[in-house]
Amino acid sequence: MSVEFVLALLIMALGLVGSVFPLLPGPPIIWLGALFYAWTTNFQQIGWITLVVLALLALAAATSDVWVGAAGQRRAGASLWSTLGSTVGGVIGLFTLAIPGMLIGSILGALIPDWRRWRDWRHISNVSFRTVKNWLVSVAVQVGLGVVMIIIFLVRVAA
Repeated sequence: MSVEFVLALLIMALGLVGSVFPLLPGPPIIWLGALFYAWTTNFQQIGWITLVVLALLALAAATSDVWVGAAGQRRAGASLWSTLGSTVGGVIGLFTLAIPGMLIGSILGALIPDWRRWRDWRHISNVSFRTVKNWLVSVAVQVGLGVVMIIIFLVRVAA
């Protein structure tokens, strides 16, 4: 094993940890590990096509909070305003209180529009529970796509 390979795997492992503990942008870090290896080995085993595929997977994983959350909330019966509110609240919460703020902001962003519309605690609690569940599903999607990215990297290097 080369030093470049080991360093790339360490970078990717850091990215995988970042997918579970979203203090770091996990999928983009995994992609950077592949780019590091490709660059240090003059793109011998990892070429541009592989890097583009990995970038698309990283983009899908990194944005999973948005698309998984929106789909799940709509399935729970949340209004369009609630879904948009959850997204905006999550972004505002992320920048004000980091990860706990993202979750709190998402819940409040989903709760407020639906409360103003229906004033039904059962519906509101269902939407709030679904927001937390969607966040957990999003983490699973990020980890799963991160593992797929690492497997693609390993297959390309072994080829």
